[in-house]
Amino acid sequence: MSTVVGIDLGTTYSVVAYVNAQGKPEIIPNEDGKATTPSVVQFTAHGPIVGASAKEAQANGDKDAVAFFKRSMGDSEFLLSLYGEDYTPTKLSTLVLRQLKEQAEAYLSTPVTDAVITVPAYFTHLQRTATIEAGQKAGLNVLKIISEPTAAALAYGLRPNAQAQRVLVYDLGGGTFDVSLVEITDAELNVLATDGDHKLGGKDWDDSLITYLATQFEQEYGIELNDEELNDLSVQAERLKHTLSIRQSATIRIQGSGQVGNYTVTRTLFEDITHDLMEKTKLLTERVLSATHLTWSDINGVLPVGGSTRMPVVRTFIEQMSGKAPMSGINPDEAVALGAAIQAVMELEQRDKPSLHFRLAGRKKTTDVIAHSLGLIAENTNKTQYINSFIIPKNLAIPTTQTRPYQMKVRRGGDTRLEVFLTQGESENPQDCTYLGLYVFINFPKIASRITQLDITYSYDKNGVVNVSAIEKSTGQPLTLKIEDLPADIPGRFLEPPVIPVAPQPRTVYLAFDLSASMRGQPLKKAQQAARDFVLKSDLEYTSIGLISFSNQVYVDLEATHDATKIKRAIDELIIGRTGYGNLAHPFKEISRLFDGVSGLRYAVVLADGAWVNQKAAIQVAKRCHQEQIEIIAIGFGKANRNFLNQIASSSEQSFFTNLDSLSETFSTIAQEIAGMPV
Repeated sequence: MSTVVGIDLGTTYSVVAYVNAQGKPEIIPNEDGKATTPSVVQFTAHGPIVGASAKEAQANGDKDAVAFFKRSMGDSEFLLSLYGEDYTPTKLSTLVLRQLKEQAEAYLSTPVTDAVITVPAYFTHLQRTATIEAGQKAGLNVLKIISEPTAAALAYGLRPNAQAQRVLVYDLGGGTFDVSLVEITDAELNVLATDGDHKLGGKDWDDSLITYLATQFEQEYGIELNDEELNDLSVQAERLKHTLSIRQSATIRIQGSGQVGNYTVTRTLFEDITHDLMEKTKLLTERVLSATHLTWSDINGVLPVGGSTRMPVVRTFIEQMSGKAPMSGINPDEAVALGAAIQAVMELEQRDKPSLHFRLAGRKKTTDVIAHSLGLIAENTNKTQYINSFIIPKNLAIPTTQTRPYQMKVRRGGDTRLEVFLTQGESENPQDCTYLGLYVFINFPKIASRITQLDITYSYDKNGVVNVSAIEKSTGQPLTLKIEDLPADIPGRFLEPPVIPVAPQPRTVYLAFDLSASMRGQPLKKAQQAARDFVLKSDLEYTSIGLISFSNQVYVDLEATHDATKIKRAIDELIIGRTGYGNLAHPFKEISRLFDGVSGLRYAVVLADGAWVNQKAAIQVAKRCHQEQIEIIAIGFGKANRNFLNQIASSSEQSFFTNLDSLSETFSTIAQEIAGMPV
């Protein structure tokens, strides 16, 4: 016996199905023998209750009975606290799915481990991942998430002698509306386009009726119904809606503050006050046709799915739109679950092939499409405003992948971050998008250049779930992705014009090294490495670096330049003895000369390892450099005099005494401070 099921996790009712031993999809009834189980959870002191009794408690005004939480899937703001525990829509959905799992296990007399779960076609990434999480927490291995119209079309296309045709699936459930154009052949079922509204369904027809009746009562008696009275009215309004599906009129009795009003509602009146809702479905339907460049003459028919399509106005509306009577031959309440069961069998076979083979006649390869374009927030071409830049357009077949090249500057401190605000939506306006999160890439590899080339890959998997990855092209190394919560100022931040960055002031730095005899061997090697690290931590786009060496005389090894190759060569060519072996010279006169006429910020980083002969003269000229706005940073080790370092430095904070092992770290820190980077 199969342990795989298909589940229609509905807003108002849920259904579970399986494929029987004869290869036919079949509904699994609940303990009451019914195909549908209310998606209502009642919380009691003895634990949660799911189903018909919970719905009855809700109808009786029990405030601990919760429904319609599917509409809030993926909403981080929704939180319900009952009996000392917090419940999100995901957690509430888990309770419903667990009930359906147990229902199936009792009926099949075997553990149920795997499932395909349906979602509205127009569910976003956040809503789809929340549904997958709910299934997993219910103890199910979620083989796939499939769109409800696609599942219904799959069930319809499996019928004997089903002909090749284009079918528009019009799925109006209790809380959501989806419309998908599907092409069905002998071997394949391909979704061509989809659209919808996950907050448009039968509940909205109820709410329109409640608003109308409450207004009538208030106008007649001058009384506004309280919450308890409105709850009673909502139960009656749902029943009235069902009655008007089989009768032309019905009467409803409303009580409020001791007053009683009786009102007759005709089907025509009901259709008039909900006309705007039908128009919304028409607009979405026409958008699907427009996306495929097809007309009604290109469509074989419209397949109504979902309990709300039982309203006569829906069937009349379908006929008026399409010029054809609605297609039949499938139960609108059961079609989605049956299609999910079919898909579940095919998924399990594909995973465990060839060890499993179910008897399933008329199986078809199914291809679904993306319901929402994937994008990111970017600046427009003239950098005057932020826009939602599309990466993968809606209605592409899934799974699908798009790779984009990206170039950016890396930070030498190893703390480079690439921030991507990922979106779903069809508008370029950042305010009209759904934000999937702040996708942050970190752990950039060390590269020789300050500019890195990336390949960023965006994809929708078979569940319509978004995946993002990136590699650094020169090394082929993948970057680490972290998904962070959105900052509190999103999307408001993107409604303002982008801040135009001010280019940093140009900086000129001379590294002046004491290369007397005491620097032979390890000290020189350490000093050269420290100089290389200094260059690595510097921003050579805005910083030019020169090199000075001195002992008995001063020598300019390299005048300041932005060219990293020249700087590296000059560092490698530093030698002891070029200007003697003693400590007679100091570099400050030469520093003053080199900086004469140089604009921007000016720095000299002076390294000493011992006592200079002419310290007094060096201090005097160093102070003259201070007056000329040349920042002197003094670094000493070994036998260098700390007091002397303090006096030649522009301030005590710019005087450092260290050791050979810490020399590179000291130079790196100074480079980051000069570049204005975090240390």
